[in-house]
Amino acid sequence: MTQQDGPDGPQQEPRLVRRRTPNFVRFIVTGAVVGFIVGLIIASTGPDTQGYSDRTGMVLIGGILAAFGALAGAIVALVLERVVNRR
Repeated sequence: MTQQDGPDGPQQEPRLVRRRTPNFVRFIVTGAVVGFIVGLIIASTGPDTQGYSDRTGMVLIGGILAAFGALAGAIVALVLERVVNRR
């Protein structure tokens, strides 16, 4: 901080407040990866699906849960940003 002389004597410059915000891309990607892994585990341990190969079922369930995981990661990032910036 520097001081400047004003009509009332030395004055200090206003202090800038830096607020940390979450990196949304990281939260979304992490949620998608976790969702995909959970989907793979569920698909590999669940019952066999008729009409689909094992790999196709794993990719479909993994993809669906990856989308939900990405959505959950985005919601967590939004809530975290709101809590951090509340002060």
